Amino acid sequence: MTHELWVILGAQRKISIASVEQRLGYELSEEDRLALPLFPDMAAFNEVKSLGELRQLLQTDYLHLRRANVTCTLQKVVSEAECHSERTGDILAVTAMRFRYTTGTRAVREGCGKIIVAELLDHSTTQDVDVYAKNIPEFAAKLDEKLGFLMAPYARAFMGILVDKEQDAKRGNDPSSRIRHNGAGAGTCGTYGYCGANVPIPCYTCLHFQPWLDGPHEKVYQNLLNDRKRLFEITKDEAVTAALDRTIIAVAQVILRCQARSEELARQEGK
Repeated sequence: MTHELWVILGAQRKISIASVEQRLGYELSEEDRLALPLFPDMAAFNEVKSLGELRQLLQTDYLHLRRANVTCTLQKVVSEAECHSERTGDILAVTAMRFRYTTGTRAVREGCGKIIVAELLDHSTTQDVDVYAKNIPEFAAKLDEKLGFLMAPYARAFMGILVDKEQDAKRGNDPSSRIRHNGAGAGTCGTYGYCGANVPIPCYTCLHFQPWLDGPHEKVYQNLLNDRKRLFEITKDEAVTAALDRTIIAVAQVILRCQARSEELARQEGK
């Protein structure tokens, strides 16, 4: 767990304790506080009539937030943040159950055994654990330049729009919107909102990015391949280095689109 997530969950714990104690009308012992749900169903606490009844219910899942409520909250967040599916381009279809499957799948990818996965998901047995390992793609031993270009036509990692030149881009007349790589202009950011991303690498998977036709995309691509190789040499963990794969494919898509556009312009000039 990252430090940032730990801080967020710690804040959520304090909010949950304060909300429950306010609803009950009395303070709880530290032991009872430790047993409280991290995400409580406040409506369920209205039915608690005594401390003894509370302690009995804390032994069950009854006081936890319902799955439907979690799904509703997640869908609202995804909609507000405009999170789009890489496959369809539409707003991401997300449910509470989807995150549970993600947890199980990632655990299997990391090499965890059935008992560990079952414990992570609070299963009483290991008989249902295999479902999380059914459709896991095999990790490639090495992602080289050819593989990135072979996968590019089949993935939708790049969500932006290619422009011939800076003036054709949205906000193209705004110098502050320029995205640079080692001092050379690579594209334009089309959003007016604040972004703290370490440009230009995350830009290639952002739907607001407008790469220029003459941008240094090949250099970005090669740098990413070098970073991937360096990470693997350090960590010896393919799951860690695979974090760069989506961006590598996105840059490859941009390069292919630039090549296609350049050929199109050449044909137009020849007419």
